[in-house]
Amino acid sequence: MYNLFSEHINNDFDFLKKSKLLVCVSGGLDSMVLIDLLCKTKQDVSVAHCNFKLREQESDLDEEFVKKYCLKNSIPFFSKTFVTKIPKHSLQMAARTLRYDWFYDLLKKKKLNYILTAHHLDDSLETFILNLSRATGIKGLSGIKSINDFIARPLLIFSKDKILEYAKKNNIRWREDSSNIKNDYQRNQIRNKVIPQLKELHPDFLNQFNKTMNFLKDSSSIIIKYINIIKKENFLIKGEEIIISKKFINNNQQDVYELFKDYNFKNPKEILKLCNSVTGKMIESSTYFLLSDRSNLILKKNINKFNGVYEVGENGITTPLRINIEMGEFDREFNDNTIYLSKIDIDFPLFLRKWKKGDFIFPFGMNGKKMISKYYKDQKMSFFDKQSQWLLCNQEDVIWIVGKRGDKRYLKPNEGLIKIEVL
Repeated sequence: MYNLFSEHINNDFDFLKKSKLLVCVSGGLDSMVLIDLLCKTKQDVSVAHCNFKLREQESDLDEEFVKKYCLKNSIPFFSKTFVTKIPKHSLQMAARTLRYDWFYDLLKKKKLNYILTAHHLDDSLETFILNLSRATGIKGLSGIKSINDFIARPLLIFSKDKILEYAKKNNIRWREDSSNIKNDYQRNQIRNKVIPQLKELHPDFLNQFNKTMNFLKDSSSIIIKYINIIKKENFLIKGEEIIISKKFINNNQQDVYELFKDYNFKNPKEILKLCNSVTGKMIESSTYFLLSDRSNLILKKNINKFNGVYEVGENGITTPLRINIEMGEFDREFNDNTIYLSKIDIDFPLFLRKWKKGDFIFPFGMNGKKMISKYYKDQKMSFFDKQSQWLLCNQEDVIWIVGKRGDKRYLKPNEGLIKIEVL
């Protein structure tokens, strides 16, 4: 296995040889074999270990085991303890997010180049089987990527059996994770029940699976090239928006999933239904809005989705807007980015938030009270404009539709003034 690994690094991961590598080591069989192989091939390595405290004393013993290994072999060692109060069904995904956020943070702080994980061929098969039930398309059925962004997985060509055989021959010590034998998670059920049966059905199952993965990756590459060509011609970029003809979508219904999956829209029927809906109808994914607008769909990144509130003290704030606040007497200069308010009526902190149902204002220069939603409509603000519009509030009162209109109840020229300016 050592010779094959060394050859694999030279042929497929040559960029690692001159890089500083952060190796994720749990203390289990796979990661201990990976760090052993990397040391023997003389790579520049550091080790990162996550302790999620999920197995009480076992977790601490894992950390101590990895730490001692690194001390013995003069390897820089980094560890972090995560205390999570996450429902069991969400735990694996949440833990993955937490640890990768930390890994990327280490790359920056320690000036390292790549993250290496010990995923192997059996892991790729587990992922394939999981994705069969998740409607992930051909991309999800192509297994785990060997290189993805700054993450490299040089053990993916090796089976679990080969890794175990290497460990025994080379007297490599590792820690057993007792949770791996429990079938609490789907992945464990696949690992402990489904895959052993598949290997029984076909002695060479993993090798055949590996060939299938390579065929699927080739097919996926062809599909990506095709999709990029038609997107270049039909996804028209205008500023922060992408305009797509409804006619084009309806004429290419078989391509809808591939066209929109990168924007995290997973239901083609929902998009086709939107093509036949009235103007103003909208759907959203975790990262994008998709809006029906006459003969087009408008796609825009969802960067303004925020349901919280920012406090604005007497010194102003710098995010999400840079707001400067001054008190005194001013020669008032009126413009969209500045408002002057009566000091006596303001109770700090003010609050910056988005629109909510029932909001109203007494607009300066207009008669009476106006619902904010009606004001937006009269100004012919687009859906995206409404989503990005901030309101400055004194308790529950909207005192400024920021950059557009102030509330005349707070604009009293003969009293002490507060100047609020968006920079």
